[in-house]
Amino acid sequence: MPERKVELYHTEFDDFKTELERRNLHKCLTNLVDESIDLALVKEFYANLYNSDGPSPKQARVRGHLVKIDADNLNVFLETPVVLAEGETLPTYSRYCRLPLDPREIEAALCIPGRGFILNAEGHSGRILRKDLTTLAQVWSVLSYSNLTPTSHTSDLIVERARLNFGLVSRMDMNIGALIYGQMTSIAQSNSSRLGFPALITALCRARGVVSDNLTFECLSPIINLAYIRKNCWNPDDLTVSIRGARRTKARPTELLSTFAAPTPASTSATPSVPAQSDSQRFEAMLQSIHQGQIILLQSLQVGASPGFIPSVEQFLE
Repeated sequence: MPERKVELYHTEFDDFKTELERRNLHKCLTNLVDESIDLALVKEFYANLYNSDGPSPKQARVRGHLVKIDADNLNVFLETPVVLAEGETLPTYSRYCRLPLDPREIEAALCIPGRGFILNAEGHSGRILRKDLTTLAQVWSVLSYSNLTPTSHTSDLIVERARLNFGLVSRMDMNIGALIYGQMTSIAQSNSSRLGFPALITALCRARGVVSDNLTFECLSPIINLAYIRKNCWNPDDLTVSIRGARRTKARPTELLSTFAAPTPASTSATPSVPAQSDSQRFEAMLQSIHQGQIILLQSLQVGASPGFIPSVEQFLE
């Protein structure tokens, strides 16, 4: 399950970009090099991290080199120091996770007004559908699915993931190293064939001097940039966010044909019978009519226009 890079510039979804930088996640965790995943190293790392007895190991030996993944070492490598409130020994998010679940609080922060958790068979909060999340919550969800708590199930948020995204959206300080360490050891102890943090593990191995002899590298998942957010995360029901050029659901060609259907003759007895046109033929005829109309408009606009201001018909056809 490869990670994602984040490439956002000034004024491009600043609500997300600013918080990403405040947490220092932009320095390493979301700025990994493309085509940097050595699957051989990643598999060896997880195989040596597996421990059927005793506590989860905090290091793994890869090709003779010791790779440490305890919370402190990960925070140093990722440049994500733990921020503690005065007089506290745990960051805000760790203390929040020890409190009873408040579904209404999470719904207010993550969901479109009027939407929220779907109840399970026992009547308890079960999951939040992705389509009910705000745009900001969807972006954080995408990042958490790959870079923080890897999973291939991305259609909704279960309670634990809803808590994590609530902490991210609410700007709660976290121990990122402890979060990733827990995920790595959980993956190593599970029977899943999907391995998380492959780019981070490859970078950790190289930083410890592990030499790779692999000639084939895997790529990261698609970059989170404004185009990705516009296409995959923007919720048109979220009135707090406006993204220029965001795609709405496209109408199918059959729907367009029903909207712009060819007129039916008033009387069929006075007109010769013609073969019935298929939907594709009618659609092609419509496109040809639009094309001819564009040429006529170009010709009329060129009258009196300065040279080069309006393209010629030949330029238009090219």
